[in-house]
Amino acid sequence: MKKRGKILRDTNAGPGLLSIDGVQHPFTLEAHWKSDMPPKVGLVVEADIDDAGALRTVVPVADTQLAKEQAELAMQAAKAKGGELAAGLTARFGVPTLVAMAALVAGWFFLNTIAIQISSSYRIGLSFWKILGVLNSPATLMTSFSDAGGGGGGGIYAFLCIVALIAPLAPQVWKDKRAYLGGLLPLAFMLLVALMVYLGISDGLKQAQGAASMFGGGQGARMAESVGNEMLREAMRAISVGIGGYLSLAASLYLAGRSAIQFLAAKA
Repeated sequence: MKKRGKILRDTNAGPGLLSIDGVQHPFTLEAHWKSDMPPKVGLVVEADIDDAGALRTVVPVADTQLAKEQAELAMQAAKAKGGELAAGLTARFGVPTLVAMAALVAGWFFLNTIAIQISSSYRIGLSFWKILGVLNSPATLMTSFSDAGGGGGGGIYAFLCIVALIAPLAPQVWKDKRAYLGGLLPLAFMLLVALMVYLGISDGLKQAQGAASMFGGGQGARMAESVGNEMLREAMRAISVGIGGYLSLAASLYLAGRSAIQFLAAKA
């Protein structure tokens, strides 16, 4: 039978001493030690013990083996802790809400919300988070076109995004029926951003129309309006919704519906 132990005394001045499960066992180099390296105090060893409890052999455990075992124990502890945390979150918020929140995070921060067809062979995707950066600093729009990782910070829009993201959890900290309305914020915020993007594109084209009409009088104004309307239609056709847009829309619709139901139930 093999057991782990630790050396309490080396063999420099007589027999050594090791501890196994709280029991001390004397050992000697000649009779028990099976290694080229000398025993050291504090060294972890593996001892072979016979049926009568007598020590047969003592072998040091390699540092790499100890490190591997410690890593495995740490991984098991982390899994257990993660399981406890997941169980606690599930019990508190419910699986559907947690799934919807996870989908919202993925749709807003990691997946493309829209795709823009720049040319027949060039297409870019923008996440919802990056769209906020473009709204906050329209000058970064061309940077976003040329570099998918470019663009400025979201500014106030980024702050509102985080507020909208955590708002569905408001009933957990605010014991008021109005807290249930927090679940409406993700959908409301997405609709607001979509409206601002549309108005931004429309306003830019109107400015171009105004500049063009200054050089052509009434006829030029009509031509500029016609061209501007066509440009707006082409610009909107060049923008398509990505998987992140559909995923976050579905998640926000679920959270909004659940929030409305809970609010009405609490009000009743």
